[in-house]
Amino acid sequence: MNVPGRWLKHLTTWRKIALNTWGVPDNATIYGAIEVDVGPLQAYLKERSEQHQVKCTITHAVTRALAILLHRYPDCNVLVRGRRIWLRDQVDIFHQVAMPIEGAEGKADLSGAVVRRADEKLVHEIARDLSQQALAVREKRDGQMAKTRTMLFGLPGPVMRRTLQMIGWLSYRLNLAVPGSPRDSFGSAMVTAVGMFGIKLAYVPLVTFSHCPLIVLVGAVEDRAVVRDGQVAVRPMCTITATLDHRVMDGFLAGLLARDIKVLLEEPHRLEGA
Repeated sequence: MNVPGRWLKHLTTWRKIALNTWGVPDNATIYGAIEVDVGPLQAYLKERSEQHQVKCTITHAVTRALAILLHRYPDCNVLVRGRRIWLRDQVDIFHQVAMPIEGAEGKADLSGAVVRRADEKLVHEIARDLSQQALAVREKRDGQMAKTRTMLFGLPGPVMRRTLQMIGWLSYRLNLAVPGSPRDSFGSAMVTAVGMFGIKLAYVPLVTFSHCPLIVLVGAVEDRAVVRDGQVAVRPMCTITATLDHRVMDGFLAGLLARDIKVLLEEPHRLEGA
């Protein structure tokens, strides 16, 4: 007998329902969160915004910090191709962009923009790049992405599912450029934010067809009581969460990212370096 023991004879109702609802766990998703004191970062972003005449936010700083770390730890800047790991040559970070729906006030659809070679851009350059791309998305001037959105929107649900699967298989499993589809639409990682909605803490799911193994989410900033040098102080704190693909991110790599991104954001002068 491999595992000594005996069968449990009397199941609770919940256990019986659960056993007949789910199979063996096979989801490789892991989650994590860090708390960041963003006081110095807020001052840094205000200074950069005034100096470069572009609004720089915590999301832009997180993008810069994450890009630095993906360059620093190339084993994290990867794509799963079948059962093997493909190391990316460049660091590209995807961001969601809200698109107002014509004739539907108060509603929005989602699209996205990718900051290419984000590790080579400073915070204000990332902010300007994203601002320009977001405007193009909302005005439907984002080239092939706009055409792809229109094409997918017109497909029936089952056909859309098969189309996304086929594009993903060709683009990421075989690594082919697919005519009529944007190149590497989601990049190395995703950064998104819910702070503008007053949400302090949230986790987002990995998007299957994106083949993106890492999503970072920025929560709302709020004043909290924290201990500094043995004394209670009120500091502006922000919770940053991450959703990771455990096939490529083990605890050691995830720990490195969490440790170093906290340092970069709490000591923002480090964002000026590589």
